[in-house]
Amino acid sequence: MNDRRILRYFLGGNTGRGFYSLYDSFVSLADGTFLWIIKGGPGCGKSSFMKLIGSTAEKAGLNVEYAVCSGDPSSLDGVYIPGLKTAYADGTAPHLADPHIAAVDSACINLGAFYDYGAIGVYKKELKELNDACSASYKKAYSLLSAAGQLKTGWQSSFTSEPDKEAAVRRANGIALHEFGKRRKEKGRITYRFLSALTCRGSVAFPETLTALCKRFYVFENRLQLADAALQHLAQSALEAGHDVIMCPDPLTPEALEAVLVPSLSLGFLSSGTTLSEVPGARHIRLDALADSVRLKKAKPELRRSEKAKEALLNEAYSALAEAKSVHDRIEAILNPHVDFEGVAALAREHIAALGLKLP
Repeated sequence: MNDRRILRYFLGGNTGRGFYSLYDSFVSLADGTFLWIIKGGPGCGKSSFMKLIGSTAEKAGLNVEYAVCSGDPSSLDGVYIPGLKTAYADGTAPHLADPHIAAVDSACINLGAFYDYGAIGVYKKELKELNDACSASYKKAYSLLSAAGQLKTGWQSSFTSEPDKEAAVRRANGIALHEFGKRRKEKGRITYRFLSALTCRGSVAFPETLTALCKRFYVFENRLQLADAALQHLAQSALEAGHDVIMCPDPLTPEALEAVLVPSLSLGFLSSGTTLSEVPGARHIRLDALADSVRLKKAKPELRRSEKAKEALLNEAYSALAEAKSVHDRIEAILNPHVDFEGVAALAREHIAALGLKLP
């Protein structure tokens, strides 16, 4: 039986707080993992380099984790092969990274060396203009996402009272006692992952990663923004019970949680209203029923208006992110003819051989 597991997630997100990075949680260098940090500008083959290594590891029957790019979901920001304790990550803006202990637990790969700088120099003015245009599109997108995030944390959260949150925590505590039991001496460890992101293609999620890690699910109703209080409590309870936990920030408001996963129990806790929460067989927890019914009835029309306004802002943000992607494609169209992709592939094959994998 083939139990190979392929996981996909995001390590960075376009959020109401700008670009939000989870790169510090990608791999643990303390457990012996070696991290290769790839440097080089757009179009130099960073994603292709990682895809070649990842696909070769897949063909060898190994588990592989792919960190997908939120700026372009067809590209990669990282690849991790747990069985070989080796990872590769894009170390260029906006997710800057440098070696920790150089040559001991991490090192850099310079794919910018495969540019033909003389040929590219002819396009200096055009590339600068395109780079400025790309930055302007991202600035517009982040201003729209900020407004949408403020609607969610301001207007929408104003319908929730502290007693409502306390009731949600009590409800979650009952579930925690049932699922986790007593506390243990050693706490579990936290890993952070985005399982959905706001991208040039709209909202993109990886429910297949969710179901690869967990088989049982609770979905918490979140119309009144009560799910986060429940999810935070469940995460802490699982950690105190000695379980490792994957905490998945909300793609718009990353200070809140979209999901909490406890793979050791094959158990997931999700906020409603997302693609992730549409898992079959989940147990639904009606947190809104904990709130005052009269107050909730009065709030429903305003809740609908706030949700409609937020969605309009998000749709504008998606358009701005698509503009940025279009400009980035034009930059790569200029650079690609002047990149030695055969050299990039040859370097990838050197790394594949060094990992003891069969060359493609």
